[in-house]
Amino acid sequence: MQDFKPYNEYITALCNELVIAKHRQLVIVQGSETWCYQFANQLALKNTYVFSSSSLLANSEFPKHAHQILGQEFQHAIFDGFSGLYADKLAALAGTVKAGGVLILLLPDDNNWQDPALTSITSYGEAIKHSFFNQRFFAKLKLQPHYFTKHSPPAYQSISPATAEINYQQQQACVEQIIKTATGRANRPFVISADRGRGKSAALGLAAASLQDKRILICATQAKAVQTSFKHLAAELGVSKEQNCKQLANLSYIAPDTLLNEKPDCDLLYVDEAAAIPVPMLLEILKSYPRIVFASTMVGYEGNGRGYTLRFLHYLRSQFKSLKAITLDEPVRFAKYDPLEHSLRELLLLDAKYLETQSKESYQFESISKEQLIDDEQLLSQIMALLALAHYQTTVNDLRQLLDAPELQLSICKQENALKAVCLIAIEGGLTPEIAEQVTRGKRRPHGHLMAQTLTQLSRKTEDLCKHSARVVRIAVAPECHQQGIGSALLNHCESQLSNCSYFGASFGANATLIKFWQSNGFNVVKLGFSHDKATAEHAALVVKALDKQTTDSAALLIEEFKQDFSLQLLDHFNSLPWQLIAELFKGLPKSDLSSALDARAERLLTGDINLFQVQPLLWQILWSTPISLNLLDEHTKFILIRLVLQQTSVNSLIEEAGFTGKKDLESQFKTAVQGWYAHYKSLQNHSH
Repeated sequence: MQDFKPYNEYITALCNELVIAKHRQLVIVQGSETWCYQFANQLALKNTYVFSSSSLLANSEFPKHAHQILGQEFQHAIFDGFSGLYADKLAALAGTVKAGGVLILLLPDDNNWQDPALTSITSYGEAIKHSFFNQRFFAKLKLQPHYFTKHSPPAYQSISPATAEINYQQQQACVEQIIKTATGRANRPFVISADRGRGKSAALGLAAASLQDKRILICATQAKAVQTSFKHLAAELGVSKEQNCKQLANLSYIAPDTLLNEKPDCDLLYVDEAAAIPVPMLLEILKSYPRIVFASTMVGYEGNGRGYTLRFLHYLRSQFKSLKAITLDEPVRFAKYDPLEHSLRELLLLDAKYLETQSKESYQFESISKEQLIDDEQLLSQIMALLALAHYQTTVNDLRQLLDAPELQLSICKQENALKAVCLIAIEGGLTPEIAEQVTRGKRRPHGHLMAQTLTQLSRKTEDLCKHSARVVRIAVAPECHQQGIGSALLNHCESQLSNCSYFGASFGANATLIKFWQSNGFNVVKLGFSHDKATAEHAALVVKALDKQTTDSAALLIEEFKQDFSLQLLDHFNSLPWQLIAELFKGLPKSDLSSALDARAERLLTGDINLFQVQPLLWQILWSTPISLNLLDEHTKFILIRLVLQQTSVNSLIEEAGFTGKKDLESQFKTAVQGWYAHYKSLQNHSH
């Protein structure tokens, strides 16, 4: 049995210096599984979290999701890489280590090792022959200072730490601003943005302790996520806190949906991890509570990119001139320049910042291989930064997907050498007729192949799964280049690379702006999901473009079937869809033949005095036959016809929604809208004859 004494002496010396420096450190232990587990089991570190799926490691836990680790604190942590290099879980675990602690990463030294985490990112029928993520990760680890192997008990080099000061001024200013929000003028929301370990949750607890005469609600998607706030409140009040506390003194936890359903009274509302709550829900909360503090983590472990935080802030600034916002960037759980934080940000590219550049040069489009990505760290970093900026649900795992998922193809747009846009495409399908048959019968759902499977279920044609199709997973354009046609040009470049695909498509949360973009690029909606996305409260739309003659006929049938179904679903399931979204969807719908009898009836009914309930069915039929007749109308006319005819909203709720003075006002506006539409419809008819 190996003598581990030199290793233990090394770790003890390191921890002693880390305590003085108030820092944390990554320690890499590389060797055979047996040796690494022996090493970990003999360590005498107190309060250590052990992340592993192996029963050979004492006290190991293997949570299914990264968020189950968040919000807790441990003196030290061990991450068992043999159980799989799950990037999101590693990042989450690092966030739980306290100042003076170490994160020990156990890793194999065998070049033929198969990483168990790889199976979680491959589509059915695909295999990863080589992990570029691991290649980059292991190469970067070799440059880390604290690196142990079986053959070399390292010689300890003192880091001679300066005694670190932790600066609490930012946090104190934050606490004072929370107190002001509670006691000053109403309708002045306060927004706190912070990286991990910056004392955001602590500030909420400390402020609650200073506001004992105020009833405060703390809203977050999970009670577990707000335990730090309760812990600091308990410490200030000198009381003890139970394990998964939901109520202490003047502070009570509430889930977002309960908050909106019950709207309980309070003097001050905290919304913690606001970026994990759908924007429409946040807007609803804003309407209901005059004194609110929104707090959000900026680094993407929680599954929200900076783009999300920026968009929400932009909206708040446009609505509230007196908005207060603060960014906490001074760490308070550990001292500045923490080595563990620095190591992980570099290893997982968590810190990638997009660099805006201005240029008059022309744009170049190119496809990029995975080999090119790991040879060009600058390009890889810019791609990750642009994806995080453009999307609200960027996770740490996206780096691994980008480098390892075999079905993913990457294309970019550059200007000189600066990155301006990114498009990620997944190649789907290519499955056997037997598997495709089982999918059409609902017996199988092979992992991945999202669009190909949906198309097969809609068409009941097995060839949609046997042939290849291409789905846009992400498309992101730099903020300074919006509205310049770059996204469309990049899509064209991608399409030119798809030699053997029959469909090109995308699935995304439907809103008017996105539907407009995809339809203007020749894509058509063939499905709108019934349930809505938790993060955006939007329904998922599937858009497709046929790439060959045979598929063109199939696609036309799917578009027609979508139109038929949607016309009835708008009266019931989709009757609260935003009217602007419906107006955009209408632009992509095909026209159908209208009987001359209906036309004659319209001539009789719509030229005299108009009664809402009498003409509703007739208008409904004509609008669905000639969707184009809705396109060129002014917004107000579209709004009235969509709400009253296509969605058949009740008169009373429309009066309230539109701010009409009463039924008479609504009837008069409806008549004007119908007359405007009918004149436009007649001119269309005359042009087509």
